[in-house]
Amino acid sequence: MKKIRSYTFFYFFIKVFVFTISLYALIVLLDAKREWMDKFYLAFSTANGPVVFIFLFLFMLLNIGLEAFKWKRLIHSIESISFIKALMAVYSGICAGLITPHSIGDYIGRVFFVKNTKRFESIGSILFSRLSQLLITCITGIIAACYFLWRIELDNRIFTLILISIISIVVFYVSWEKRTYLLDKMQRLPLLNKIEFWFDHIRTYSPSLFYQTLLLSALRYAVFLTQFVVLLIFFGIKLPLELLIVGGIFTFFVKSLIPTFFDLGIRELAAVYFFSQFGIPQEPVILASLSLWFFNLIIPSFIGLFCMFKIER
Repeated sequence: MKKIRSYTFFYFFIKVFVFTISLYALIVLLDAKREWMDKFYLAFSTANGPVVFIFLFLFMLLNIGLEAFKWKRLIHSIESISFIKALMAVYSGICAGLITPHSIGDYIGRVFFVKNTKRFESIGSILFSRLSQLLITCITGIIAACYFLWRIELDNRIFTLILISIISIVVFYVSWEKRTYLLDKMQRLPLLNKIEFWFDHIRTYSPSLFYQTLLLSALRYAVFLTQFVVLLIFFGIKLPLELLIVGGIFTFFVKSLIPTFFDLGIRELAAVYFFSQFGIPQEPVILASLSLWFFNLIIPSFIGLFCMFKIER
C-alpha cells in the first residue's frame, strides 16, 4: 500500500514538473513576441476586435475538434476511446509538440491517453493522421505554387517545392496501396521488425476510412485557411479574395515542407514573400500570421497544459 502511494505521488510530481516546464516554455515564447502582443491587444481592442476574436476562437475549437474526431476513428482498431478523451489527447499533443523540435512531442502528448499496453501501437495512427493532413496541404499547395509561377514570378525554389510535393503524394499513395506488403517486409528486416507493431493496425484501415480521413483533413484545412483569410482582412490587407486564399495556401504549403523548431519563422517569411509581390507591407502580414499561431497553437497549448493532468499511468 505504501509503495502504491509513493508511486502515485511520484507520478503526480512528474505531471507537475512537465506542467511547469511547458508553462515556462510558453511564457518564454510569448515574451519573445512582446512587441507583437502589444499590437495584437490594440488590434483586438477595436470595435470589431471582440467579434473577430470570438469567431477565430470558435474556429480553433472546430479545428481541434475535427482533428480529435479523425484520430478517434483512426485509433479505434487499437482502443475505443471517447471523443472527450481524444480531444484532451490532441490538446496535450499540441502543447508538447509546440515545445519540441518538429512537433515530435505531439506523439508523446497523445500516446499517454491510450492504455499503457497500447501506447506504442498508437504511434502509427498519429503518423497516419499527420500525413493525411500533409497530403491535403501538398495537393492544394501545388495549385497555389503553380499560380505563383504563372502570375507572379518564375522561381526555382518553388519548382523544387512542387517536385517534393509530387514525390510525397506518390510515396504516400503507393505506401497506402502496398501497406500490407511493406509491413510484411518490415517484419523481416533487422531493426525495423522491432517497430513494425507500431504500424501493424494500419492493415485494418479500409478504403472508406482512408477517404473519410482525407475528407476530415480537408475540412480542417478549410477551417484554418478561413481563419488566416479573416486575419489578413482584419489587419487591413486589401486584395481580392482569391489572392488572399491563394496566399494563405501558399504560406501553409511552404511552412509544411520546411518545418521549424517552434512553428515560427518560415510561415511568416513565406507570407511576407507572397504578399510583398503585390506591394503589401510586412507588418500586417506578420501580424496576421502570428495571430494564427496564437489562436491555433498558443491557446490550445494552454488548454493542453491542464489536459496533461488527465494522462493515464
